[in-house]
Amino acid sequence: MKLSDISGDRVFDVIAAVIDPIANIAEDEAAKGLFKRQKVEKDANATQILTNRLRKYLPQLIKNHKSDLIIILSEIEGCTTEEYSKSLTLAKLFKDGCDLLTDEAFMSFFTSSETSSGGVSENTADIGAEG
Repeated sequence: MKLSDISGDRVFDVIAAVIDPIANIAEDEAAKGLFKRQKVEKDANATQILTNRLRKYLPQLIKNHKSDLIIILSEIEGCTTEEYSKSLTLAKLFKDGCDLLTDEAFMSFFTSSETSSGGVSENTADIGAEG
């Protein structure tokens, strides 16, 4: 499930629950590198750019924000952090993490300040928002 799939009154509950963990991640320098929009060449391989970015920033993000990520993912899934942690496998984390990184609603928390500043050109790619 993605943040963008949540609807109805549950939207308020989920947003209230994930604001602090998202803020914690957004303030982290490693996270800024992962989510920052960057200018890429026309012929650049977006998959390779994303892979390199994930290799560089994701391990530190996971280590520094494991509890924040569990809160976010459990809220999106609609279960407690204990239930989510108990059900967590490598495959589930990979799928849920990919869902999160390709969720435009989630990614907008990290990229909206850049796009609203007017400093983004047509040649700037939002590598993290496409999957």
